[in-house]
Amino acid sequence: MDEEGDTGLTLKPVQVVTSIRNVSPHQDGCWSWLVCFAAVVSNVVICGFTFSYGILFPAILDEFQQGKARSAWVGSIAMMGIGIYGPLIARLYRRFGARAISFVGTIICAVSLAVTSKVTNLYLMYLTYGLLFGFGSGGIYLVTYIVVPRYFKKWRSLSLGLIAMGPGGGMFIMSPVVHELFVRFGWRGTFLAMAGIVSVTCISAFVYKPIEPDSDVKEENSDSAKGDKFWDVKILQQKVFVLVTIAGFVYYLGHYTPTLHMVRFLEGRGVQESRAARLYIYSGLTSLLIRPMIGRLNDVTWINMFYIYSIATGVECVVAFLLPFAITNLSLVIYFVVFGLADGAMGCGLPIAVINSLPEKMRPLGIGAFNCLSCFASACGPALGGLVADIERSYVPMFNMVGALITAGTAMLIAVSCMKKSESLSPISGREIA
Repeated sequence: MDEEGDTGLTLKPVQVVTSIRNVSPHQDGCWSWLVCFAAVVSNVVICGFTFSYGILFPAILDEFQQGKARSAWVGSIAMMGIGIYGPLIARLYRRFGARAISFVGTIICAVSLAVTSKVTNLYLMYLTYGLLFGFGSGGIYLVTYIVVPRYFKKWRSLSLGLIAMGPGGGMFIMSPVVHELFVRFGWRGTFLAMAGIVSVTCISAFVYKPIEPDSDVKEENSDSAKGDKFWDVKILQQKVFVLVTIAGFVYYLGHYTPTLHMVRFLEGRGVQESRAARLYIYSGLTSLLIRPMIGRLNDVTWINMFYIYSIATGVECVVAFLLPFAITNLSLVIYFVVFGLADGAMGCGLPIAVINSLPEKMRPLGIGAFNCLSCFASACGPALGGLVADIERSYVPMFNMVGALITAGTAMLIAVSCMKKSESLSPISGREIA
């Protein structure tokens, strides 16, 4: 029989194309999980010390007598460092690598905490704890999000979910540590002990071995480097992104304000300082547990996640308005649980929503802008709340302000959920997030 056969069809040779991917042997192996574990430990320690400033806040107030607003700025500036230094840290990472940036960041944190334990002026704490510790912690925290996904391919989404638990895990694990140190050694001794604990975590930097990325990742990095822009005004044409970013800014302007002032507020209500400090465990635990669930729900196509975000923030705004009337232990626990649930839902969900709302080329710029604005709002909120409390000589107007801000943020999230551009909110893969 000839090639045509009985049918009269000519059989053409089939061309087989093979693709060889250059995958590092370190990916998805035992060393990858060691890197992930080191990153989680680093994030838990750094975020724990950053978000536990509220436990030390009353002592700082009494020591320097500079008022609630000025004293709150110390912790606010440090909190802002986790996100505001992102562009600079990214450039340093490209120049020196993950190991160097993480190690130097740890040393800066340890030195700044040790120096803070000796300061005699509140404004000097703006430099030592606010700026220096904020910059060092930003170097540690942000590098984990850059380097850890490169060690994973199959389990990349899971690794991102684990390191995202840093803030919740930090409050859950480190706030009792900070409180116990404060009881035993005072606020100065606590800062010195924190310096020692942070210095130990410098060991984690040495597990960040250089790793050869996949061939497709190399191509993406090359393309992004060619077309990289500091700012593209076209991003403002993305209505969903703009609305989500504004909603996040307004929401975070009020979100962290109560927790920073909570210990002093409860002391004024006759609640013992030790009991008030223990309440942070509830918010840390709930924030820790809810983040992986929110990440998983984002992969379910038929769920509009903005309904969930709106419910979380709506409940939080209600309990914020009711907080001045919370006097029983159960009511206080309920507030911290609700705060933790909202913190985990928004902290994990909004960055994903920002990424989903943008074309691929605009996503790095969009997530950078969102992080900077949300961190700036998180820093300004507690100081603004302290100013309101100082002027009114009461924390009640401050809680009303917080409730109003969270209500406004909730309304914007509801507006996003009602928009019909469902294609811009479709889930993305873990590889795109990385």
